[in-house]
Amino acid sequence: MENDDTIESNLETLDISQFPITTSAFTWFPMGSVIYIILNILSLMMPSVMILTFFEVAMDSSFFHWRVYTIFIDIFAWWGTYILCTLFLGKLFLITLKLIHIPKEGLFKMEKSDKDYYYYCLRVVVKKFIFWIWNNFCFPWATNAAFKWCDMKADFKSTMFDGWSDVEFIDFGDNMMIGQGAVVLSSIIIRIDNEDYFLIKKVILGDHVVLGGHAIVAPGTTIGKGTTLGIWSITHIGQVLEPNFIYIGQPARKYQPTQKFIEYGRKLKVRRLVDTEEKVPYDIKINDQ
Repeated sequence: MENDDTIESNLETLDISQFPITTSAFTWFPMGSVIYIILNILSLMMPSVMILTFFEVAMDSSFFHWRVYTIFIDIFAWWGTYILCTLFLGKLFLITLKLIHIPKEGLFKMEKSDKDYYYYCLRVVVKKFIFWIWNNFCFPWATNAAFKWCDMKADFKSTMFDGWSDVEFIDFGDNMMIGQGAVVLSSIIIRIDNEDYFLIKKVILGDHVVLGGHAIVAPGTTIGKGTTLGIWSITHIGQVLEPNFIYIGQPARKYQPTQKFIEYGRKLKVRRLVDTEEKVPYDIKINDQ
C-alpha cells in the first residue's frame, strides 16, 4: 500500500512520456453486469407498454382500416421512446455513481479494492450502454449529443462519429474533426515495477482540431487550436501540441505551420502535358454558394 501511495503522489514527476501506448480497458465487475441488465430492462419497459397498447387498438376492426397506415409512425415512436429512456435512465445512474464516488484522474491499481478504478468501471458500463445505442441512431449528431449528456465537452458541429473515443476526461473543442479510425484515449494500462496500473489523464482538444485517419491521441495530450495531427500519427502521454501547426510521426513532431500549408494550397496550379512534358497553369473553379 505504501508503494502504491508513493507512485500516486509522484505521478506529476513520473516521466510518463516514456511509457508506450497500450490499450484502454475496464473490468466487468458483477455490479457492472447487474447495472447493465437493469438499464436494459427499464429502458424496454415503456416502449413495450406502447407496443402492447397499439396491438390492442390495432386489432379492433373499427380502427384497423386506418391504423395500419400509421404503423411506421408508431414504430418510430417506440424506437424514439426506447433511446430517450436509455439516455434518461443512464444519466440518473451516472449522477448516483458520482454522488457515491467523485471521479478523478490518477494512477490506480486494477483491482476492485481500488475504489477509483472500481467506480470508473461502473461509470464506463453506463456510458457504453448509452453510446452503443446512440451511435446507431439515424442522425450524425447523435454521437455528439451522447458525449454532452455524459459530461464530456462537445458541440453539435464537430464530426466525431468516424473515430473511437474514451468516454471520460476528454474535452472536445468546437468545429473539430476525427478522421476514420482515429483513437482518443484518456486512459491506458501501464506497467510499473512488474505490476499493471491504470492511468487516467485528461485530454483537451482545441477548436478546429483535425485528427487524421488512424491517428492516436494518448492520455494527457493537449492539442492547441487549429492544429492537425496527421494520418497514422501518435502522441506520447502528456504531450502538448502547439496551436496552428501540423504534426506527423510516431511520436508526433512538428511538420509545418498550418498557415504555410494553406498558402501553398492557394498557389497557382499547374498540370503537365504527357506528350510534351510542358507544365500548363489552370484555374480551379470554386463554388461560392
